[in-house]
Amino acid sequence: MIEFNFKNVLNSVIEENGIEDSAVRSLENELVEARRSLNELRRSGEIGFYDEISNMGMVNDIKAASERFFSKNFNALYVFGMGGSSLGAIFLKEAMSGMLKGQKDGGANIIFSENIDPSYLKNNLDSIDFKKTLFCFVSKSADTIEVVSQFFIVKEILEKTVENYKENLIFITDKKSGFLRQYADENGIAVLDIAKNVGGRYSIVTAGTLFPASVMGLDIEKFLHGSLTYRDNILNKGVFENNPVYTMAAVIYLFYAKKKRNIFVPFVYGDYLREFSRWFRQLFAESLGKDLTSPTPVPAVGATDQHSQLQLYMQGPQDKLIGFFCLKDFGADYSVNSSGFNEFDYLNGKKLSGVLMNELKGVELALAINKRPSFRVTLDKIDEFNLGELSFMCMEAVAVLGMLLKINPFDQPGVEKGKRFAYLLMGRKDDSLSKESEELKRLNAVPDMLY
Repeated sequence: MIEFNFKNVLNSVIEENGIEDSAVRSLENELVEARRSLNELRRSGEIGFYDEISNMGMVNDIKAASERFFSKNFNALYVFGMGGSSLGAIFLKEAMSGMLKGQKDGGANIIFSENIDPSYLKNNLDSIDFKKTLFCFVSKSADTIEVVSQFFIVKEILEKTVENYKENLIFITDKKSGFLRQYADENGIAVLDIAKNVGGRYSIVTAGTLFPASVMGLDIEKFLHGSLTYRDNILNKGVFENNPVYTMAAVIYLFYAKKKRNIFVPFVYGDYLREFSRWFRQLFAESLGKDLTSPTPVPAVGATDQHSQLQLYMQGPQDKLIGFFCLKDFGADYSVNSSGFNEFDYLNGKKLSGVLMNELKGVELALAINKRPSFRVTLDKIDEFNLGELSFMCMEAVAVLGMLLKINPFDQPGVEKGKRFAYLLMGRKDDSLSKESEELKRLNAVPDMLY
């Protein structure tokens, strides 16, 4: 269960910097229209994350592949993916690492390359047993330049070190087209499909995330059940019928559009939610950052960033809305014994989780006194079901917010432009790059400003 508290965005708390509850309610027609538009996109097959969570064929394929490779042959999985092709799996690995550590038969060791830093890649490749490692290349387009370039490097090493090296490869990619799909089909490489209508940042409910999750020992059916339960809970109710995900989208929209809050801070309290904040940042930024709209997401981790960012949030520009994400149950705890240290009597007998939560509450109160808005989202605990709920809640909130902002939350034209310039700079010959070629000539005519 996910709980929301929006008290500290109200003008009864933060005065002129807040909003009235009636302002949220006034968006009911827009929210109903947002839901209708998203349902239409779902029915037409343009967006698929709503329905991929009930795709048992995908689940069976993932479990079969996991069993095939890791029942006896391999003890490590090396995942190559960019953005949504890795952030979802990294989020789940980090979030569940405390729970998985306690398992007798823990999953395989998982390594991620989510960048193309050659030194980082070399250190990882030098530290693994190639014969015992399955190399997983994740690219929805099947042509992602960072993934493909590392594939060629790994392939060359495998050819020299492992007999039948193709058995050490698995691709997770488009069902029909692209380089990785074609190579897999021509060379008998194991492959799992990513649905064409699920964008990378929504792919936490696809094989791109769920295969690594299965290998590391997560119950992916329980995760998807959490997503499915939350989906049905949202869609079977009115937009304000105990349905706070719509309130969350409306609050973020109102503070951006009416209060000029151009920065949204997902502030997580708990180390095991740290990678969630990075995943949420990508979901938010890539879905909404277009057409000169949308707040900029800036993740923070409490209590750590109370000592690195809070001064700015407390007394800097009045341009931020903070969303706190925290846990009811941390899964483990300590009691503080400060007996005999009089100056710390107030800590004696306190739970460490209580200290952390009181720090969060203290920050909330201080922000409110300084007329700075925040809201809180509380997760029961970290397990597969709750993470499934949290993931779907965030995807739905971002999709609805996109509709309120009157933008398409499912495309990424700015990212594509950057890719096209990269292709050009590396010498790719393609008539479709003629516009970028002309733009590059103009920019190159301006001398570098070096010192």
